Amino acid sequence: MSRAAPLILLLLASTGTAQTGVTPTAPTCALPPAPLPTHTRVVFILDTSGSMRGIGDGRADIFTRIKAQLNTFVRAAQPDRVDLITFDSGLRTRRSFTAPAGSAAWNAALGTLTADGRNTFLYRSVRDALRPLTAQSGEVTQVFVLTDGIDNDTPGAGTAVTAVDALNAWTGRGPLDRLTYVALGTDIPPEARTALSASTYASGLTVPVNVIPDLSGPGLEGGLRHVTADTLPAPFPAGTPTTLGSADPELRLAGPAQGGVLHLHVSPGLRPGTPALLCAPPVQGRAWTAPRARQVLLRLTGQPFTWLNPGADLHLRGGEDVVLRLRAAPGVNTAALRLGTLPPGVTGRVDAPAGTRDFTVRLSATRPQPELTVTPTLLLPGVGAVPLPTLRGQAGGRTLSAPANTSTAGTAPTPTSSLAGRWAWLALLPLLALSAWVALRRRPAAAPAPRAAPVRPFLPGVEGIEYREDRTVHLVTADGEVAGVPTPLGGPFDLGQLSRVPHLSGLRAEQHRDGLKLLRLPPDLDVSQGARLLAAGDIVRPGTLIGVAVARQVRAPRPELGDLTGLGLPLALHVMGAHVQVRGPYGEHALRLHAPVTDLGQALGAPALDGLRVTLSGGTLLLLSAPPGVQLRAAGETHPLRDSQPLPPHAVLDFLPPDSSA
Repeated sequence: MSRAAPLILLLLASTGTAQTGVTPTAPTCALPPAPLPTHTRVVFILDTSGSMRGIGDGRADIFTRIKAQLNTFVRAAQPDRVDLITFDSGLRTRRSFTAPAGSAAWNAALGTLTADGRNTFLYRSVRDALRPLTAQSGEVTQVFVLTDGIDNDTPGAGTAVTAVDALNAWTGRGPLDRLTYVALGTDIPPEARTALSASTYASGLTVPVNVIPDLSGPGLEGGLRHVTADTLPAPFPAGTPTTLGSADPELRLAGPAQGGVLHLHVSPGLRPGTPALLCAPPVQGRAWTAPRARQVLLRLTGQPFTWLNPGADLHLRGGEDVVLRLRAAPGVNTAALRLGTLPPGVTGRVDAPAGTRDFTVRLSATRPQPELTVTPTLLLPGVGAVPLPTLRGQAGGRTLSAPANTSTAGTAPTPTSSLAGRWAWLALLPLLALSAWVALRRRPAAAPAPRAAPVRPFLPGVEGIEYREDRTVHLVTADGEVAGVPTPLGGPFDLGQLSRVPHLSGLRAEQHRDGLKLLRLPPDLDVSQGARLLAAGDIVRPGTLIGVAVARQVRAPRPELGDLTGLGLPLALHVMGAHVQVRGPYGEHALRLHAPVTDLGQALGAPALDGLRVTLSGGTLLLLSAPPGVQLRAAGETHPLRDSQPLPPHAVLDFLPPDSSA
């Protein structure tokens, strides 16, 4: 190969694509085509032959220090994922670790790793290690091959694996993925040097005998960095010429690095997750074979979320949960949010209502774990993993069991239903269809279904109620957000039901000639004016700000009542033919059934009741199915109603705890 050929390949590699017949006049720093990675992966292909411990033809015992260097690199780089692949006479082990820095699994894997193999089947092992790697999971990958030997594979005729075969096996790599062959105290063989030079993504580094390389040193930079402000630690040594490639013309470098810090010119309206490519020329030196242009992908995330309730209790006993209230920065798509992988014993859920930047993350401990320490992450396309506050376990509590099956809730009778009951329901189908047809023929137009209340954005963290001079009521959150609540001018109202703020359920009031008269205060809610606790019968004067706080914080999971928020618990159904009333301690909600089969959860706008299906048979309302965790029983009875049984005039709705065996 001529001297010009490697240079052309190098210049093409800096743009992330190879072009035939095009010779750039100067190196470029341009972002590869989208989509671009949002996560980082490091792959270690580690020689575990005995020579790494100085046995046989080994020249130094370096294995323990190499393992320590791997751990140092992982703790500093904080990759999202690490693949640890070992080899001697072929691949020995392959293990993957998510967020391994400091994790018990990663530390244990390194601690138990030994080097006692008898051969170094280098090219065959590298080929088999690279072949499964792909870039489809949104990761930018750095591969390190670490060996103190040369390939001594002795295959049969026609089955030899060459260095070129090994490097060509990584067909699923992305434009920013890189591989470095690190020769520990030995020379890189000529056939490997030739393969590295012919590659567009691989380099070689030779270090002296008994020297441990710094895997974050010059020439080994790469991967992805998240930038939350207009500065970042310079990834390249001082004095390195650096350029920035970006699709945003206002995003540029402010100058050379100063004091190990790079400064950026960032426009105020920059979208969170905006990518940029930081580039530097290849390193120089005899230790390097086919050095590549250095490229570090940047994601300018800014501060995509603001934590609104920093006083939340993050210490969880078994069976407890905590709700984190967050606000997304402008431009963040909250509908695409999802939680990163959580450890066993911890579950989570993201609730992001449409039309608002505020959302919540509920995290639950399903069993006592006093030793638990976990930092959950939120995954956002274009931004990547954003850490949430760290949770810690506490002794005590209870163990929750998962529901038996939620994928088919409300679609079939339970196994305990009798065969006769099933046939009876099938026999009713023609009668129901005929009744529906006759009803449609007799009336000129169907009566309109109950119109759902307009959807209002959920306002979390309400800690104050402002009663203004114009006699309007406004809610005030912990971070100062104010939202008005439409209240009637005459008659009592439930503030929790009107505002859909659960912890205000049961706070009843009415407009009075002298102000706002408090009619009822829930026993677990402290309502105060200054240092004085208010009570039922007190009148709040216009122009007053009163405080509200939950007196006995209940942290066990609560059902999502949706439009029924404000009724309180327990809930009861009062059935009069096609008329159903849902009653709670603080209010009631009426519903008239029209369809032959009705899902009460959807009709009432209460997600906790989704799958509670009923049907009208003449003047009788029959229970078709109930979702997991919900049961109906007649008032005063303990046995739940079964599918196909008629609903009694007064029925109680029970929300079963997750560990209930009922």
